Amino acid sequence: MLSILLVLVSIVQTTVSTTTHHPHHGINEGLSFHYDAETHIMALKTHGHCYLYVLTAHQQHSVHTSTGLHAIEKTMIDLVDSHGSFVHFSAQELNLLSHGLGHFCAHATDNYLPLHTDPESQEKS
Repeated sequence: MLSILLVLVSIVQTTVSTTTHHPHHGINEGLSFHYDAETHIMALKTHGHCYLYVLTAHQQHSVHTSTGLHAIEKTMIDLVDSHGSFVHFSAQELNLLSHGLGHFCAHATDNYLPLHTDPESQEKS
């Protein structure tokens, strides 16, 4: 009787442990931001690319608030997602611009500066 029970437990354990259902892995996106106060440039790094965004005078003040920072980050993400026009530049050019930005974007394979028209500056004109 005990041997039959052990065989059944062994069969059930083997059957349960060989499930073919694999959990779904979600989409992972990693975004990092860095603000360089000397040049007033915000950098966004993702998937081996580093994007730079030159802040307007208004954004230079609002970057120091939580809501202002989030608004700038959202603007940058929207620019990247829109696949607009970008200027490519080298790591050496970035290091000449700012050592901090050069360090932040050091492992990026490409560096870009978006050619954008800031909607905020259009509203003030």
